[in-house]
Amino acid sequence: MRPITRSQRLTYGSKPDAEWRQFEQLVARIEADAAPLGWIVRSPDRVTCEITGRLREVDASIQPAASDKPFLVTIECRRRKKKEDVTWIEQLASKKAAIGADRTIAVSAVGFSSEAVTAARFYGIDLRLLSVLTAAEINALLKIDFVWFTHKRCSLTRVGIRIFRGPDWTLPDPDTVDFYLPLDTDSHLPIFRNVDTNTTWSLNDLWHQLQEATEVFSGLAKGEQPVVRTADFPYPGNVTVQTPEGPKALGDVLLSVALWLEVEQVDLEDAKKVEYGFANFAPLQRVEFSSGKPSSGDLRLSLQLQKSSTDPSKVQVSGPWPKKA
Repeated sequence: MRPITRSQRLTYGSKPDAEWRQFEQLVARIEADAAPLGWIVRSPDRVTCEITGRLREVDASIQPAASDKPFLVTIECRRRKKKEDVTWIEQLASKKAAIGADRTIAVSAVGFSSEAVTAARFYGIDLRLLSVLTAAEINALLKIDFVWFTHKRCSLTRVGIRIFRGPDWTLPDPDTVDFYLPLDTDSHLPIFRNVDTNTTWSLNDLWHQLQEATEVFSGLAKGEQPVVRTADFPYPGNVTVQTPEGPKALGDVLLSVALWLEVEQVDLEDAKKVEYGFANFAPLQRVEFSSGKPSSGDLRLSLQLQKSSTDPSKVQVSGPWPKKA
């Protein structure tokens, strides 16, 4: 059998964002964790130009979620090899005025020329430098040796089929079914059909139904060998299954799935470590532990703190936590 996906929200083999976009997203996450409660950070965002009426894109924006007096902060980022010059600052000043931003923050990966700093002060542009740190340079309160990410894994092992026998249903024995589907059956192929409604579904659809009905990974130990669990899907005779010999009236589908919890360790040395600040802005330090598994999506644990802080309660912990319904 081909493996089945554990969740509809995962996309296997998706390409990572370009480095410049990752830079913008990192800045947006830093600002989001540093922003006052109730403020929303969007990246990217589109803001209406007060001159042309058209939407103009900004790398990120910060606004209060609910306020009688709107306040707009825009963020523009550049990840280049040379220091940013006065031209960019002048462009940002013009854009700031055109879209009616109350503040604009310019973020560079390498810094600003002296003329750019002077111009930014004149135009009211806030400057930030986002620089990479080593493990030795970060605040001791952020020095976690490693983080473990747990990944739910599954693989379809076999599918037993019991032909419909009549209304007197009994729980079938997984080892005494009428036949098993071929090992090369495509789990996404709609091989099941309700003859009354003509609706169809696949093995993968059954897997998602099972996840919605029960905690399929409950009781599994992290890092242990796969455990095979079997679930029975009974049908009252109005469903057929497509087989190499043609459609057959279906009584039960016995779905056997190997399940395991894979543990991924991300060490401090492999985590993203940055500092964010400039001039009179108290620098923030941030450590991000991110999963390297392509199938994990945006799985991340972030720690953020002012560089000079010695208060553990000030450490901000964030990440794309799963939302419970």
